[in-house]
Amino acid sequence: MVNRGSEWRKWDLHVHSPYTFLNKYSSTDEEFISKVKAKNISCLGLTNYFKFDTREYELKKKLEDEDIITFLNLELRLDYQNKDDECLDLHIIFSNKVCNEKIDRFLNNMTVNVQGVDKKLADLNSLNDFKKAVINFDSLLECLKTESIGLNGEFLIGFLSRGKGNARSSTNYEKITRNIDLLIHSTNNPKNVYEDREFWLEYKKPVLQNSDAHSLETIGNKFTWIKAHKSFEGLKQITYEPEERVKIQTEMPESEKLDQLMIEKVTFTSSNDRFTPDPIYFNKNLNVIIGGKSSGKSILLYEIAKTLYANTEDKVLKYRDIESNTEKDLYELEYLKEGQKDNDYSFCVHLYSGSSQKKDDREENSSILSSIKYIPQNHLSNLVDKSRKNGATLKKIIRNLILEEPRFKEKYDDFVEKAKANDRIRNQDIDYYFTLKDNLDSKEKELLGKGDTKALKEGIFHNKKKIEELNKDFTAEEQAKYTELTEKLSLLKIKENQINSDFEKLRNFQIELKRFLEEYSNKKRITIDTLQNDKIKDEYQSKLAFIDEALSSTSELAKELSKGEDEKYIQGSVFADLINDISTEIKQAEKDLEPLNAKFDNQKQVAALQKSIRESEEKITEIEQFLKEVEKNKKAVEEQKEKIFKDFKTNFELYDEIIKDLQPRITDINSEADKVEILPSIKYNFPKFRKLIDSLFDGRRFNNQGFEELYQYVDKNPKSALVDIDYIEIEKSLRILFEKINNGDLSPKGGNNKKDAIKKVFTDFFFDHWDVKSQGDDIHKMSTGKASFVLLKLIIKLSKDNGPILIDQPEDNLDNRSISKALVNFLKDKKKERQIILVTHNPNIVVNADAENIIVANQKGQNDVESTSSYTFDYINGALENSFPYNGSSDLLKSMGIREHIAEVVEGGKEAFKKREEKYGFM
Repeated sequence: MVNRGSEWRKWDLHVHSPYTFLNKYSSTDEEFISKVKAKNISCLGLTNYFKFDTREYELKKKLEDEDIITFLNLELRLDYQNKDDECLDLHIIFSNKVCNEKIDRFLNNMTVNVQGVDKKLADLNSLNDFKKAVINFDSLLECLKTESIGLNGEFLIGFLSRGKGNARSSTNYEKITRNIDLLIHSTNNPKNVYEDREFWLEYKKPVLQNSDAHSLETIGNKFTWIKAHKSFEGLKQITYEPEERVKIQTEMPESEKLDQLMIEKVTFTSSNDRFTPDPIYFNKNLNVIIGGKSSGKSILLYEIAKTLYANTEDKVLKYRDIESNTEKDLYELEYLKEGQKDNDYSFCVHLYSGSSQKKDDREENSSILSSIKYIPQNHLSNLVDKSRKNGATLKKIIRNLILEEPRFKEKYDDFVEKAKANDRIRNQDIDYYFTLKDNLDSKEKELLGKGDTKALKEGIFHNKKKIEELNKDFTAEEQAKYTELTEKLSLLKIKENQINSDFEKLRNFQIELKRFLEEYSNKKRITIDTLQNDKIKDEYQSKLAFIDEALSSTSELAKELSKGEDEKYIQGSVFADLINDISTEIKQAEKDLEPLNAKFDNQKQVAALQKSIRESEEKITEIEQFLKEVEKNKKAVEEQKEKIFKDFKTNFELYDEIIKDLQPRITDINSEADKVEILPSIKYNFPKFRKLIDSLFDGRRFNNQGFEELYQYVDKNPKSALVDIDYIEIEKSLRILFEKINNGDLSPKGGNNKKDAIKKVFTDFFFDHWDVKSQGDDIHKMSTGKASFVLLKLIIKLSKDNGPILIDQPEDNLDNRSISKALVNFLKDKKKERQIILVTHNPNIVVNADAENIIVANQKGQNDVESTSSYTFDYINGALENSFPYNGSSDLLKSMGIREHIAEVVEGGKEAFKKREEKYGFM
């Protein structure tokens, strides 16, 4: 029979048998059993009034032959009355293992009063006897505990509740409350049940809803879900855990837990009988693995993790071998000993959903349960220690946990891509800044070689005066005509130069644009080719076609922006048309000027003067245009510099956005009662920046004046990466550093030029930081034990997919106080949400956390008591309540119950049971 420890099952402990002495009904045993089975009742209370019919002993055996655990339930009437003058009903539920002789002995010894006449329970016969008989509660307790009867520890007392606080005498009520074990309920009013349960839980008493069936039709119509092994010891557990092990509801408790997220069993295959081939079963809640030293506890946990972990090479599954300085698996069970492989070795995990996975299949297959979490021995304390040395360790753990939920992972991935894209844009903007700056420097140098406009203007004035002297014979009309034509020729020449300049600018831009579009056309093609959905591919192939269309247009543009072999503009182009028009006007102006030039005595001198004037005027226009371009370039350089700082700020703002985007994920856990706060912030890695600066500039000529916010000298207490930041101050410092590099106050070394240096100092050293607080304490200021516990809570709370949690010996990481209370409460709470498999030596975890399934591990030859088990590593599992004393078996695991193994193996186990179970006599 499959044993998974304590599981939720339907129990109906108040079902009257067909042989009941009052309100009888007719049915065969087979019909009765069939009805119980049809209702999926696992454990039954076979009930009669005041005594049992011998046929009920036979019916009990028949029920148990059908795997329906049956407790005989004796319903009694007390001589106490409630406020409605009703006698109080009591139930004695006997262990399913108690022999009939002990029950008969009790019935023959217990006195009952029938209308003033004392009788023994066994002697009640008439209908009047059963209707009028009453029992004294004190006498009942005395008889039940009489040593000669032998029922001690083999019964529970149930009180039939008709509503909270319904006893007349407070003294009697308190006595009953103190001495009963549970409450029996059979009302049809859910509100009454709920209120009664809440009331009695204050007294640590479980309330059970039952059918009180007196007919086949009503069997199992009302029932209680009880989480326990199908046994009397299992039933006893509800007296220690009256709230957690008892649920009154229609559907199975915790049914929302998904079968595909829980391990049902595992199996080993090996040669030389190294491992038991028998399946090791797991409960859906808390599974605890115990055993002596080197018994195979951690091996079992590790093999599960290694089989199911998403990344089988994850560091959590490895250790660093000092001799070889390489990463190795924690356990290599595929080898019998060094160099000798066990070709038969295999380990297989089976899920409740029916899926299974072998460890040796993982090379080619993904995990069937990748959301599993594995916390090996000392892992938590190691993480805490590393985090104290390097805050990035904890930050990465928390961030990765936050990103387990796909929609938040998508947001973060999108943020990373945006940040990377912005890094590229910033570097491109820095490149362009230096292109503009180099161009500006070149133009400023070129401008110096173009002459002085003042001297040119003076030369023009001087030459015009000379011409005026030479044309003194001109009439006023001729003089005006001459001036008009010469000025027109100058303007036409300037326009011609402007057209030629515009052509060169546009041709250079067309070449650059074509190169840009070719790059993005290739990127578009690669992106489209990688799309997997055909419909998406077709739609965006069409929507992005404009890039290729634009590229095609540049080819047409290139034809317009070209010249023929004669270096003339292509006919039909706007440039050719404009130049043709200007040429025509120039020819006409020169023709109109010929008769006037002919009147000069020294025509050659006049022509030379006119030419000099035109050239000077063209040069002035060119210089003035050049000055405008220089000013525009200066403005462009300044604007481009601001764009670089805007890019830098954009990165900072991206961090602010992602923190806001992830806020809902951490708000959920911050609002839980067991409060662990995650406090996000943006930080700047000042140490990395310092290291960069030290490597980038010569220390002999270096000073940090003006950018102390970013860089502090060693003797000035340099900032850590975790200090609070002020973005405005960081930007101010960066602007000063930018100018120092740009104007040469700081000279880069190591083959770096100014552009390289500026790119590097603009590196995105911001990062999203996730601090943790619990009860007002920062995790880095807690004791290692407390910090480890907080980290454990975070790992479990933030794990979005409720896959199994595997924890190896948490007591090695945590403070004793944490274990004794906080951890136990945490495990009791979280096991309702997900499966937990835990290796421990601590009795408080095993007992007080009310583990549903205990797995006992044993390695032959590692104990004082030798075992005859065939296997080197052997395992047995069962519920906490599985109990029987040493039975003499030479197979150690089978020689005693799970409870006894706990007491034997786990130091302090006996005491832990005693503290939990006030009524357990464990001597």
